[in-house]
Amino acid sequence: MREKRSFEGVFNRGDEDVPFRYLPFEVPAGARRLEVSYHFERPEVERADVVDLGVFDARGADFLAGGFRGWSGSARSGFFITPQEATPGYIRGPIQPGQWQLVLGCPLRRIEQARYWVELSLEIDPEAGDGEEPPVFETPAADPERSSASGAGRWYRGDFHSHTVHSDGYNTIAEYAVEAQRVGLNFLAITDHNTSSHFEEIAHRPSDGLLLIPGEEVTTAWGHANVWGVGCWVDFRCANDSAMQRVLEFVHERGGLFSLNHPKRGYPWEYGGVRGYRVTEAWQGPWRFFNSESLDFWERRLLDHERVVAVGGSDCHSIGPAVFIHPWTLGDPCTWVYVRGPLDEAGILDAVRAGHVFISENPTGPFLELTATCGDRSYLMGDAIEATEGTPVRFRLSYRGPSEKKLRLLRNGELWQEVVADREETSLEFELPLEEPGYVRAEVMGFRGRPERGEVVHALTNPIYLSPQGA
Repeated sequence: MREKRSFEGVFNRGDEDVPFRYLPFEVPAGARRLEVSYHFERPEVERADVVDLGVFDARGADFLAGGFRGWSGSARSGFFITPQEATPGYIRGPIQPGQWQLVLGCPLRRIEQARYWVELSLEIDPEAGDGEEPPVFETPAADPERSSASGAGRWYRGDFHSHTVHSDGYNTIAEYAVEAQRVGLNFLAITDHNTSSHFEEIAHRPSDGLLLIPGEEVTTAWGHANVWGVGCWVDFRCANDSAMQRVLEFVHERGGLFSLNHPKRGYPWEYGGVRGYRVTEAWQGPWRFFNSESLDFWERRLLDHERVVAVGGSDCHSIGPAVFIHPWTLGDPCTWVYVRGPLDEAGILDAVRAGHVFISENPTGPFLELTATCGDRSYLMGDAIEATEGTPVRFRLSYRGPSEKKLRLLRNGELWQEVVADREETSLEFELPLEEPGYVRAEVMGFRGRPERGEVVHALTNPIYLSPQGA
């Protein structure tokens, strides 16, 4: 037996403070397949507003709770859910009876009105039972108390930002895994938009030397953020600072990391009142795509005495054999993390928390490591040097990459030292007294491609922080 429902309506600019509309529908006992299709007006306006689609089940649709069962944004014209399978982006499992809710999102920022039409169908088996609770495909949350601070470590190469067919990407996780290993990555975060449907596939994927980290890009009209190490779906229905602050706290309470994504033109971060994030994506895609703006955003946090860790992410949406839709791919840029202990999710996220991170333009480099010694102690990027005021600090910059590049040390946002590399592998040392609070970080700059377009950044490090103590 099949039951059908239809909905139609319109979003008008200024109608509601929250840009989501819920369409409730009753699911009778014995439902075995839910299928939804929809369409909406697409005016001829550049980057016109779109109507997004998702669904919550009978457990409810409360913020940061409820029964999330999937989200596809505007990437698909519909979805289905059965106990055995579902459209990527949606959670398979029993279709329990009760009130479900479709959710449509349309924050009108470019057009005045958006009309939509929705068709829904339920296949019912009257002889079937009420069904079970849907499976919860969670991965173990990273343990913030786990310590990897002892023993020898090594650098691992990775990419913290990618999208697959589970949201608006064009490739499968399996295809990404092959490509990530081909280009030399050790780990890859899958951060599909506003969904956790990829968690099940990652959890069941056999180990083959590549670490896959399940994550989510919390995607809104006012900014995007990656979350890793939470182990569950994270709500994205944020239309103001207060709601996004609650999401950030939800992530931190569960031992995860919350990272602002690409704070630059195109998709800027507009939640100006949100505080307490520990990571920001200072480099997304090829450098010339306005990453100087992301770098400036991060540098301002440092100058405000916030210890925010910089990471990079490709934001890759497609690789061959799929259609090539963006001018970047996996590992562009590459984030290097220094892990003491095994290569696992907890170790990677511990290293990020500690700031033991640098970013290069791809997995082949350049390699750039900033260390320091003060007294009888050694320090790595992300560490803080706490010693008596006036104590000498000796910095060491290790570089491996093309010659004729500028190796630069910046102190509190200003150029402090600059040397042109005269060979492909070099180490430089500099000394300064511990006189005032602040930080020192390093970067590599030079020309690439068309010199008339100016220099680019080839690599950059996180800071070593300076914390002089009174004599």
